[in-house]
Amino acid sequence: MIGPRTFLEYRSYLYLKVAIVVLFASLVAYVLDEPAGGRSGSSWTGYALGTVAAGTIFWLMWLGVRKRDYRATGAPLKGWVSAHVYLGTALLFLVPLHSAFEFGMNVHTLAYVLMCVVIASGILGVAFYALVPTSMTRNRNNITLDAMLERIAEIDGECRLAAAGLPDYYARAVVTSIDQTRIGGSLRAQLSGVDADCGTSRALKSLRLSEIDLEGDGKAQERKLIELIARKELLLKQIRRDLRYKALLDLWLIVHVPFAFATCAALLVHVFVVFWYH
Repeated sequence: MIGPRTFLEYRSYLYLKVAIVVLFASLVAYVLDEPAGGRSGSSWTGYALGTVAAGTIFWLMWLGVRKRDYRATGAPLKGWVSAHVYLGTALLFLVPLHSAFEFGMNVHTLAYVLMCVVIASGILGVAFYALVPTSMTRNRNNITLDAMLERIAEIDGECRLAAAGLPDYYARAVVTSIDQTRIGGSLRAQLSGVDADCGTSRALKSLRLSEIDLEGDGKAQERKLIELIARKELLLKQIRRDLRYKALLDLWLIVHVPFAFATCAALLVHVFVVFWYH
């Protein structure tokens, strides 16, 4: 029997069905309830739906602990992530039902806005994890990042040997390629996936534009050096694409996790204010 291909399909979309049932039951409760003072978050139905929403939020936060606990028992990690996605998205509709669609410039609405940011970043994260790993695998072509970096170091050594015996112009190009080539850097640099001032690209360009007239072995060494630098440039582009994919996976966490904690903090304030003034 073939298992689910992704966490979204876990147990035949179990948690999608759970989310739909929860939303349907909440909608029925909202429609059928007609409190004397009108629908609001302070009605018994509002309190009940708020309790369900708050409990769901704190339960989903537990995924951050659960996914790092390799000794944990119970539902597999794929099931937890599936629940995280579907039940988290359901909160977009559950919370407005809890508040009877009353929003304003207050901490209650702030909690909802923060939650929306968390959910939006989560949806973006799902898209990243669905698409980026495949692109990373295709880009690496069965070569690990460490192996590519080791190959860069080997090429640098071969370039030094190839430049030996050639005019200083070629040695300077090799030094430029080695000393002025940077990999990684800031998140912004990694996300760009390119380095407009790459020392290797500049060295390759200068070698191809060289007007030095070499003959015999010198000409062969020049061709070899150009081939090595060109090979290094291709590897660098491959490495930078790999780092860009990894940066994309990290980017959504930079937004998702802090906003998730901010949502919990705002939710606690929301609950305190509701019970203190009511």
